[in-house]
Amino acid sequence: MLQKANLLAVATLVCATSLPARAEMLDFATPQGTKSWPKLPTLTDWHQDEQVSLSRGVNFLVPDGADTPTADVTISAEGVSRQSGPTEISALVERDKAASAGATVEQLPAVRDKDGVPFQLYTFAPAGNGHWQVVAYSEEGDYLLAFRLSATSKAAQDRAMPVFTGMIQKYAKEIPW
Repeated sequence: MLQKANLLAVATLVCATSLPARAEMLDFATPQGTKSWPKLPTLTDWHQDEQVSLSRGVNFLVPDGADTPTADVTISAEGVSRQSGPTEISALVERDKAASAGATVEQLPAVRDKDGVPFQLYTFAPAGNGHWQVVAYSEEGDYLLAFRLSATSKAAQDRAMPVFTGMIQKYAKEIPW
């Protein structure tokens, strides 16, 4: 009997560890169809702009007291399904490079989330006027993740980097509320 219990426990463990990790996505019905984005940890002094999130299909955060059009920094989180979009992070990086024509792109050291999963960071510095961005890319099971810090200036980007990297460090596949 003990041997059967041990065998069952081993089989359960093998099955559980062979399942792919899945990002916890929040789904919202809109007139344009279902919009999904990664569930993020709560950020002190930041709030979600629900209207912009729904219109852009990404989890869009702004500092408290600021509105989206005038905020000097924003954070967004996108989850791209591998079933309907690119299957590799490199494709997301190339997509963002193409969308930031003329920007200087530099890779930064990776930041690990709460589960120990690395997020690879890239800076996108505009050639002239434009938004400064830091994008953190990772993958979880069926999803590629892209978290973006967008700023109106390098100084604003630098001020918000601790909040952005702290958010990544608190992010987990399953975030309890």
